Amino acid sequence: MSLLRLLGLPVYLPSALMAVGQMALLVVLPLYVLDLGAGTAVAALVFTMRGLGSVVVNVPASFFIERYGHRTSMAAANGLMSLAALVIALSGSSLVVAGGTLLFGAGMGAWLLSRLAFITHLVPNVRRGTALSGLAGLQRMGLLVGPVLGGFGVGSVGYRAVFLAIACTALVTALIIWVSIPTSVSTCETSESLEFASESSRELTDRAAWPSGMLALVPTILRRYRGIFLSAGLFVFSLQMLREQRRLLVVLWGTSLGLEVDDLGLIVSLAAAVDMAMFPVAGFVMDHWGRKAAGGSCIGVLSVAMGLLPFTETATAFALVVLLAGLGNGLGSGIILTMGSDVAPRRGTSQFLGVWRMVGDVGALTGPLLTSVVASLTVALGLSSVIGLVGGVVLCLFVDETLSVAVDSHQGSERESRDAR
Repeated sequence: MSLLRLLGLPVYLPSALMAVGQMALLVVLPLYVLDLGAGTAVAALVFTMRGLGSVVVNVPASFFIERYGHRTSMAAANGLMSLAALVIALSGSSLVVAGGTLLFGAGMGAWLLSRLAFITHLVPNVRRGTALSGLAGLQRMGLLVGPVLGGFGVGSVGYRAVFLAIACTALVTALIIWVSIPTSVSTCETSESLEFASESSRELTDRAAWPSGMLALVPTILRRYRGIFLSAGLFVFSLQMLREQRRLLVVLWGTSLGLEVDDLGLIVSLAAAVDMAMFPVAGFVMDHWGRKAAGGSCIGVLSVAMGLLPFTETATAFALVVLLAGLGNGLGSGIILTMGSDVAPRRGTSQFLGVWRMVGDVGALTGPLLTSVVASLTVALGLSSVIGLVGGVVLCLFVDETLSVAVDSHQGSERESRDAR
């Protein structure tokens, strides 16, 4: 069965709708807080609530997925985003908007985790690169379309109407998920015919189940899979930090060069278009040449681009480096999701992926924090580049190629099947 037929209605269509809605909200939200009379600092704090909500929800959401299954979890996450957008739309207080944003971030994090767990359950390892790079491409499409629709909507019908439209979109996606996923594939038990986990994961399949308490879960998983988190996890942390720094520092450096807002917006949009266009290439590389080839090229090119940025003095040089960064980021479309899906154990998949996503989210939060404590933009760019290169070296030297393991396992299963016949 083709990936489009398998995932089109339950995953890709809801992902496309919510990518546009999420990106529209993230662009419009700070402007809405300012329109309510709050200052820039309050607007930035409210915006940060989205990332915080995504970080704190990962582990609780993993328990919810294991208990209630994929369909219920995916639909509930979108329902939570719908409720949060409704709260924001009906609020006239920055404090309530901050609470709604925290709730929206939690729903978004739960949606991303439950969607990843569902694909891990349903799609064979040897095709996950293509499947998950497609999701990353849809997210990048939302980054292009969402801000445009959000800005046009605010100008035409106002802030509250835009938030109400986002709430309706999230509710529609919840309904699509609920009716399109059969009960037979909405549970969390991994199908042996579809799942080909890495060797390190299979060795740990029969160990004791995860602890029931959320506080004990994270240290237990980190300790049990310390080899994975000290190698692949360090790469994920570095890449997410570098990606978040790219979003922030490109704008700040462009502003320091004296670029106008419309010129800067055009350059960033062109880079986003290049980024989005690379997701088919990323999927092909991951499923044919390996995860390390995709991840290494992504973090390597992105690190070099960040290191070159301080040397740009003209708008043309700046634009070329920003486009290079977009190219590098696009080469890694879906790489973090795919690697997490590869190394996740067959039992307790959702809890493992919850901690995996938490590591990446912490890396994303670390990027802006690093910039805030470093006085110089040049130093922040240099440090980001070095950290990215270190993450790339770790990937190349200390992370196993999970695709080769998956292919070997798949071929071995086929041989055993033929021998049995």
